[in-house]
This record gives sequence, structure tokens and C-alpha cells, in this order.
Amino acid sequence: MNQRGLDVYITGMGSFSPGEKIPFDRIDDYLGEITEAPPKLLKWIKKVQPTIKEMLGMEYLYYAIDPVTRKPTEDNVSMCVKSAQKALAMAGMKARDIELLIYAGSAMEQVVPPTSVLIQDKLNIPYCAEMAIHSNCTSIYKALQVGADLIANGRYQSALLLSSQLSSSFLTAEYFNQKILVRDQVILRWFLCDGAGAVVLTNKKNPKGVNLKVVDTYLESVGVGLGPDMYALYGGHRAQPLEAYANGWHHLTQNITSVAKTAPPLCKKGLDNLLAKTGLDIREVKYFLANIPTKHLMDLSIKALKKTYKLQNVNFYTKLSERGYQGAPAILIALDEFFKEYTLNQGDILLSMVTESSKWMQAGFILEYAD
Repeated sequence: MNQRGLDVYITGMGSFSPGEKIPFDRIDDYLGEITEAPPKLLKWIKKVQPTIKEMLGMEYLYYAIDPVTRKPTEDNVSMCVKSAQKALAMAGMKARDIELLIYAGSAMEQVVPPTSVLIQDKLNIPYCAEMAIHSNCTSIYKALQVGADLIANGRYQSALLLSSQLSSSFLTAEYFNQKILVRDQVILRWFLCDGAGAVVLTNKKNPKGVNLKVVDTYLESVGVGLGPDMYALYGGHRAQPLEAYANGWHHLTQNITSVAKTAPPLCKKGLDNLLAKTGLDIREVKYFLANIPTKHLMDLSIKALKKTYKLQNVNFYTKLSERGYQGAPAILIALDEFFKEYTLNQGDILLSMVTESSKWMQAGFILEYAD
């Protein structure tokens, strides 16, 4: 493993899912029904939606949206604050004790200022360093590497890492220019949802709470010549609202066929790279926190991992069915739920890895239970 200096621990964690649990069959009650798409697409939606639930593995989802008015009930800042308060309470710390705050996610709450300082303001932290990291599924892994390394080298003693996603804001029926919708944009309505998570990092163990030692982290970007395979084109030189709507630049799109073909070999190579760079013996892993957006891909990935690495004794964990898939904060939500359900033993190793299809980035972390 890499020797980074001081030991770093996750000493608190928290997560937040807004509103009530929404059964898969009631998605349209909250997001609105697609009624003005091309006839061929409307016919496909009616045919596929009732049967796709099993493939996606979604029993329930959460939305920060009022089903009647379709107005938001939360924003990225409010969800992060609620997650942070839980994480800080577990760590036995006050918000003012935090020296570094990092927000990581696919979208800021507004163009400027960054979401990190808006959260700082709501938590009433009078003085801290802050950063905002723009990415999707790999974003919180990047925040963990940055935060852990800065604590390990002695620059800071504590950090609060946060991530959130408001998928509902770009999945409602009113958001779309329905006349130019395509299948790959509709499918995202059936597994993306809202939520947030937070963890506290410190250079000392928590005598009364959880202690997860950050053994190592891993990042790679391997998308030269590939994709992007998850994108929204609005922004930059395409920041003209009327033209953007007319062309559908604001629509979030994932190239499902390309992802299904490209992800498995890249994920295998990425895990090989992680093991080589960190020196982890995968046979030492007790729990694998899977961060994969659908049950179909999850099942294929777990089967491949077990076969390739002979991981017959590893416990795979996900909260996909019960909490939906939130993208950037999904792994924080899964980690929070994991510690409510499992009792760990000293030295147990947790591994997580994720593939981000936006431009094919991968990330992972290795944690060790250190109570």
C-alpha cells in the first residue's frame, strides 16, 4: 500500500433520501407522464416500462419533488446539510471543527458561487478551506483521495466530504422537449433518483463511533478516443436557453448499448490496475461495496468478479433496490446503510470501485475497520 504519512479515518457518516419511498410503478406520479414524444417512442415506453423493473432492480426510489406541483422540496445544499449533520454527530464533532470542506457532484446548485461555500454558510462554519469537484459517479472517490491525502500530509486535521444529486430536476416531463426525446434519455427516468451523503475524515480515531482507516484510494481516466457515453451538452458555448431547448442539449443522455459493451472490459482492467498500484491482495477483501446503477449490470459484474478473482468468500453489498441510484452520492448512501446492517471485526477490509461512463473514468477505495 502507499505510505502517505499520518493515518486517516472515516469517523462519521450520514445520508439523506428526500420524501417518501416511491414504488417503481409510481414514478410517473412524481415525474409526470411522457405524452408528447414521437409515437414510436410512446409505444415502446408503454410496452417496456412494466417489465423493465426487474432488469433494473429498482423497487423504490426517492425524489425531492412535490407530486402535485412538481416543485422541488429540497436542493443540493439542504440535502448535504442534513447528511453532514448526521455525519458530524456520529463523529462527535461540531461543524466549526471542520478544517476542509469538499463538495463533489455532477452539478453545482448554481453556476456561481460553488456549492461548497453555500454548504459552509448553511452549516455556519466561520473559517475553513473548501473545494468543489465536478464529476459524476467518481466524484466522491476523488474527494476522498484529496481529503485523505491532505490530512495524511498534515495540512489539515479534519475534513467533511459531501455529495448530492437532484436527478428529478432534469427528469420531469416538463423539463424535456418531448418531441425529440430518444430511448436512452427515457431509460434514465427509471433508475436515477435524489439523495445526498457525507463522511467526516480525521487524523485521530473516534473513541465512541466508527473508525474506518483509509488504506488507499485509486483514480484513473482512460477515455481517450471513447465516448462521452453519458452527457448533457448544455453549457459552455451552448448556453443559449432557447436554442438549447430546441436542440435538446439540456437532455441527459446515456448511450446504453455502448456502456454495456465498453464497461465490463474497462472495469476488469481498472480493478487490475487498482490492485497493482495499491498492492492489495484481493483475497483479503471481506466486503465489496458495489456501485453499479442497475441490477442487470450488477449481476453481470459480480459474476465476472467472482469468476476472475475467485471471490467466493467476499460479501457484495448494494442499496440499489431500496434506495434507488443517485449517481455521485450513491456510494456514501450505501456505506451509511452498510454500517447500520453489519457488525465488523478488527481488520476487516472493504473495497469499492466504480466506473463513470461520462468519459470513462474509474475510481476505488480501500478501507479497514480499525476499532
